[in-house]
Amino acid sequence: MTRPFRRLAALLAVLAGALAGSAAAQGALSEAQAKAAFVLNFARYVDWPERSFATRDSPLLICLLGRDSLASALAALENRPVQSRRVSVHMVASVDEARPCHVLFIGTSETRRLTLLLRSLAGQPVLTVSDADGFIDAGGAIGIVQGDGRLQFEVNRQTLEQAQLKASSNLLKLARNLADFKGKN
Repeated sequence: MTRPFRRLAALLAVLAGALAGSAAAQGALSEAQAKAAFVLNFARYVDWPERSFATRDSPLLICLLGRDSLASALAALENRPVQSRRVSVHMVASVDEARPCHVLFIGTSETRRLTLLLRSLAGQPVLTVSDADGFIDAGGAIGIVQGDGRLQFEVNRQTLEQAQLKASSNLLKLARNLADFKGKN
């Protein structure tokens, strides 16, 4: 295992523990907190085009679309540092509200209109993330999945490319599955 790869894996574990907050005192990290930790780390290992930010001090916007148990866990990310920027968390109600977002977590409540949402964001520099079944096959960028009794993630490389986002090779190495736009490799 290379040094950067070990560092990323360790960072994922440490951050998940750090986000646990009061749950750590109880000895357990909630699934929502673990997923929020994944979202934060995805943001740390993805680069956006410079034009995605109005100024050098602009925050990195992490948004949630739909009703999801992740809302409070994502809200806990507010003001955390990511790539020399502070995180700002917003709840959005539509794709139009999501366009300025850098990371968009799409809740499972939006499953019925998932394809329409993803098509509307195609080509935009928005990192789409969800735990909905078949998310990357529908054209989403990163899907959080359960596997081997733990949370894992899958990456759709073509969606990242179309969004003009560059994922760290170390992040890609940790993915359970790397897929191209409409099918798994």
